[in-house]
Amino acid sequence: MVNEALERGQDVSVLVRDRSRLEEQVGSGTVAKLAEVTVGDATDPVVLDSALVGIDVVLSGRGADPSVARELAAAVVRHPVRKICWPAGSTNVLAEDGETPNYRELLPTWPVAEQVYRTHQECIDLLEESGVTCVFFCPGKMGSAGHRSPGVAQTVRVNRDAGRFVSYEDAAWVMLEAALTDRYDNLRISASTPGSDRSPRQ
Repeated sequence: MVNEALERGQDVSVLVRDRSRLEEQVGSGTVAKLAEVTVGDATDPVVLDSALVGIDVVLSGRGADPSVARELAAAVVRHPVRKICWPAGSTNVLAEDGETPNYRELLPTWPVAEQVYRTHQECIDLLEESGVTCVFFCPGKMGSAGHRSPGVAQTVRVNRDAGRFVSYEDAAWVMLEAALTDRYDNLRISASTPGSDRSPRQ
């Protein structure tokens, strides 16, 4: 997400637990382009208050972490944050019929689907209760492909499972698109990497 945001010409600040790990992942040259790097625990209100100074959109990579969602939901009320883009899971969209919660479709091949759904849903509920505009990105399994796919935009679906895999690079594109437009405000969206296996989770 850092690289995608910088490529789009955004002023980017990050909150990380370990600055050296950030430098390992994105390189010291990229870190030098960041507006601010805050080091600390996202469950600490003091750290969050410091990290959110001057921030209007929050993009999280944390996912199923209700403790972070709880503190972030409280912190955005104290700051002029206008939008949160938060990763949830493919469990938290609807199945193809538009009525069945997708976690129920996943249960036969993925027994922990309901537990994953409940954890993600707790985060969703906490963030929605903040009153800030939210976008919940609900992909299947993620991993690096090493590059962004040119066709990822065509895979985005609203409140439906787009497929079982999306690359980190394509997920970053979706998160930034959600952050910088109003197209997906207050929606749950999914996406897949073009050409990935769209079959049910194995």
